Amino acid sequence: MRAAVFEQEGVLSMEDRPRPQLRAPTDVLIRVAACGICGTDLHILAVPQNHPCTPGTTLGHEFVGDVVDIGTEVGTVAVGDRVAVRPILTCGSCEECLLGRPNHCRDRTALGLELDGGLAELAVGPASACIPMPASSPSEIAALTEPLACVYNASRKARLVPGDDVVIFGGGAIGLLFLALFREAGAARVIVVEPLRMRAEVAGRMGATTVDPSGGNVVASVAAQMPAGPQVVVDAVGTQLGNAVAVSGTAARVILFGQSEQADTVVHQVDIT
Repeated sequence: MRAAVFEQEGVLSMEDRPRPQLRAPTDVLIRVAACGICGTDLHILAVPQNHPCTPGTTLGHEFVGDVVDIGTEVGTVAVGDRVAVRPILTCGSCEECLLGRPNHCRDRTALGLELDGGLAELAVGPASACIPMPASSPSEIAALTEPLACVYNASRKARLVPGDDVVIFGGGAIGLLFLALFREAGAARVIVVEPLRMRAEVAGRMGATTVDPSGGNVVASVAAQMPAGPQVVVDAVGTQLGNAVAVSGTAARVILFGQSEQADTVVHQVDIT
């Protein structure tokens, strides 16, 4: 099968690889229908590398497909089922897992990072990580299940109240998913800070006002539209903590979603109120 493999810093190669085998009796084999390219994948391939990944690993952790084989102990999915895949695999027994924080599992691994992922024709994962999807769901939409789940989890922490104003830094896939969720949840005004015209136009069609950060002072531009500041701010980029705090209204909730190991942001403590 063909697979997109992380070789080393800055190098992604297309390779012919053997058909993957089930690793455990609880595993399933999935024929990949669609796989998203996450910002994490771009960080992995950046020079210098901005996110860890095991060399020789097939990338891709946002994927959906059809089950073509199952292990002897699998009873939750069947051959032919359409599934999305939860890429983070946890132990279920460490302190973090037992405290209900599996994303901080001390023994976690991830498909597309340490284990082969979905940027291939076939992928293997545990049945417990498979989320049933409607057979009729368009593959390119169903592949958004993983990033949408992450955005949904973060949006819950924002505790948005209908009528709240929102500012989102970044109009990529993640920023637009936040926009969609907040609009559905009853946000009043949403500003998306985004320099790329194509992304800004999509955000506008989804009901947001857009601000081009390359055009001047972002904080002043937001303040001109929201003098009291927004109640919810999202940094979907990973480099905008300083601006996120600076534009916030009193007692606003700031969600730091994007991450960058290269970011070095100055935050003035007096701006945190």
